[in-house]
Amino acid sequence: MTINIKEITEKDRNSVLHPFTQLKDFATGKLGDPTIVVTGKGIRIQDAHGNQFIDGFAGLYCVNVGYGRTEVADAISRQRSEE
Repeated sequence: MTINIKEITEKDRNSVLHPFTQLKDFATGKLGDPTIVVTGKGIRIQDAHGNQFIDGFAGLYCVNVGYGRTEVADAISRQRSEE
């Protein structure tokens, strides 16, 4: 899969709320380009430029178990098949 960073950045600026930024500064590009996350495993995420980060904010919004957890995917699959 090819990632078009410019296209994703434009969509991000036009449609995503970034709760820790001033919208006017973000929308005008004053804060620079957003970080485009392309993959994650455990507590680490990787951006489109290959930089790795420890995701310390994940649990604040939705992902408190980390990324790429096969045991979570397996549990969801088992529950789905029980219906």
